[in-house]
This record gives sequence, C-alpha cells and structure tokens, in this order.
Amino acid sequence: MKKQEKVEVQYIKQNTAMSIALVCLVVGFLGGIIYSTYKSGTGGMTSPGRVSAPQPAAPTMTPQQSQRILALEKVVSAEPGNQNAWLELGNLYFDSGNSQGAVRSYLKYLEVDPDNPNVLTDLGVMYRRNGQSQEALTSFDKAMAADPRHQQSRFNKGVVLMQDMGRAEEATQVWQELTVINPDFQMPSGQRLTDVLEGMKKD
Repeated sequence: MKKQEKVEVQYIKQNTAMSIALVCLVVGFLGGIIYSTYKSGTGGMTSPGRVSAPQPAAPTMTPQQSQRILALEKVVSAEPGNQNAWLELGNLYFDSGNSQGAVRSYLKYLEVDPDNPNVLTDLGVMYRRNGQSQEALTSFDKAMAADPRHQQSRFNKGVVLMQDMGRAEEATQVWQELTVINPDFQMPSGQRLTDVLEGMKKD
C-alpha cells in the first residue's frame, strides 16, 4: 500500500457579480494547483501533504526511477495480480511525469481495490493532467463515494469544475461542503478556504 496524498477554478446578476469576484479570487489563490495523495516508496496512506501543478513540465526521470520502473514492469508482466507493484509503478509514473503510465497502473490497482479514495484521487489528478476533465471528475466522485469525508478529492473536484469547466456555482457548493467537513482546510496559498468563501459572501 502506498503513502498517498497529492491539490490540482464563470456568474452576472447579484450571483454574477459575486461569481466573477469568486472566480478571480480563487483562481488567484489556486494557480491551477490540485492536491494529490502523498506517495513514497511502496506506500501506505497518510495525511495531505504534497501539492502538484496540473500540467507541469515533465520531470526528469532519475536513473533510479528508470531502473525501478523497468523492474516493476517485469514484475507486473509476470504477476498481473500484484497489487502493490501496480501501485508503486503508478506512483513512479506519477512522479516522473508519465500520466498515461500512471493511469494504466492505477486502473490495474483499482481492479483489486476499487474503493481506495487516495488512489482514485491520484487517478483523477492524472486524468486532469491528460486533459480528461470529465474522467477526473468521475474519479474524484468515486473517491468521495468511498469516503464522504475525503478532503483532497472534494477540493480537486471544485477546482476542475471551476477552472476547467467554468461551473463556478457547482464548484462553490462542493467547497462549501468541504468547509463543513474541515473548517480549517487550507488552499495552496495557505489561506483557509472558509475565509475565502466567507469573504465572497460579504462582497
């Protein structure tokens, strides 16, 4: 199991004025960033930690990563049911910028453990990096269904709705639900999401 946890935002009436301000403000705070689940080594789940840009320049793969990926590809070829190997492989592809490889590996992992909210969240991050916004939403929704209090998937869903789909009202609702779960949830800027939403109500 992996240590998983990685955070990847359009209204004109009274709602429209507020919405425009909300979009401008939240986009400024987010900068297109979404959360993924923190990963290291063979993994296991921990608290939110790492922040990842949705479409960064491809990282340089280290020789160690390359060697480990080759070794794991041999493992999963010989043992296609090896869940831990698929998970570690997905994490390595994630970290090395190979989103297609990460999606393939996470999907294979999820054949065995389909309700793992952290893996579903990282899968959603990779879908978004591929430009597959609807698939990302579906993956975040599955993570939220598996764990209704899962914070990273809920925040990421709001980002995709706001930034990628222009569905500001839906994004705001999703984030309001998140602030009920965790009033102290912090955006990548370090500002509390609660404070941002409250500030918009006053404007």
